[in-house]
Amino acid sequence: MNAMELVSDKQLIRWIAAGDKSCLGTLFERHHVALYNFCLQLSRNTALAEDIVQETFLRMLKASASFRGDGSFRGWMFNIARNLMYDHMRREKRLQPMDDQQRDQQPGLEPGPDKTVADHQGGQLLHKALGLLPTAAREVIWLGRFHFDGYTELGQALDCSAGTARVRMHRAMKQLREAFLHLSEDSANA
Repeated sequence: MNAMELVSDKQLIRWIAAGDKSCLGTLFERHHVALYNFCLQLSRNTALAEDIVQETFLRMLKASASFRGDGSFRGWMFNIARNLMYDHMRREKRLQPMDDQQRDQQPGLEPGPDKTVADHQGGQLLHKALGLLPTAAREVIWLGRFHFDGYTELGQALDCSAGTARVRMHRAMKQLREAFLHLSEDSANA
């Protein structure tokens, strides 16, 4: 274990703000996969997700002095990525759907080979149901279930209060449940 692994994200961003740009590489190594998966869930486009991740780290470099430290670093970082993604979506008005080859290349979204056929089919239905949701619902579920343990940090990433984050999660999970049940019924009838 090297010394940089023991340094907190908050300390690294403070050092970056003080002029030590080399610390950005450590933050990149720690967080680029999680940011990429988040951006991919929102955009459904691998190239765009990669671009947004790069832009997120550039923006963090430029805005490092604006990190106040009263919230979590990860919440601040995901909020930057989220804002960049929505800026792009507003400019483009739409995003290209993910093709089959891109979907096959997504890390961590497909069940492993040790899963049973039923688990695999359920996972595929869940993945399809998640893809049917509006971007805002996918965002809340992805961040709330895979990146943050509590609503305070989720709220920071979403730029809202913890109570609002809790309500958004409840609504998004309801939408996911409805989409999953609809797809389950369709596959059972097919």
